[in-house]
Amino acid sequence: MTPDTLDDLAQQMFWPATKLVAAVHDHDTRTSHTVLSTLDTVELRALAVVLASLVPDDHTFTTLARCTRGTPPVSERQAAQHRATLEAELAHAARTRRQAAA
Repeated sequence: MTPDTLDDLAQQMFWPATKLVAAVHDHDTRTSHTVLSTLDTVELRALAVVLASLVPDDHTFTTLARCTRGTPPVSERQAAQHRATLEAELAHAARTRRQAAA
């Protein structure tokens, strides 16, 4: 694969990554399964890279895994705001790519 192809694949994985993060934080196993089951092996690898790029590297593992221990690192309101912001940014990026391709 060329770097351009890999960049395109990474861009395509941002939406599934967003959906998966939200589903995991909401303990929504059905959506998590749906997101993961629709991806092939190459896409799953790209998703892993995209998800790793979204993890801040200046926090301890305990802080990062807090949501798995019943104590969310942010409030539900903050999480909803973060999701809305990320979805808006992804939609804007997709529109920009479509316009550039036209």
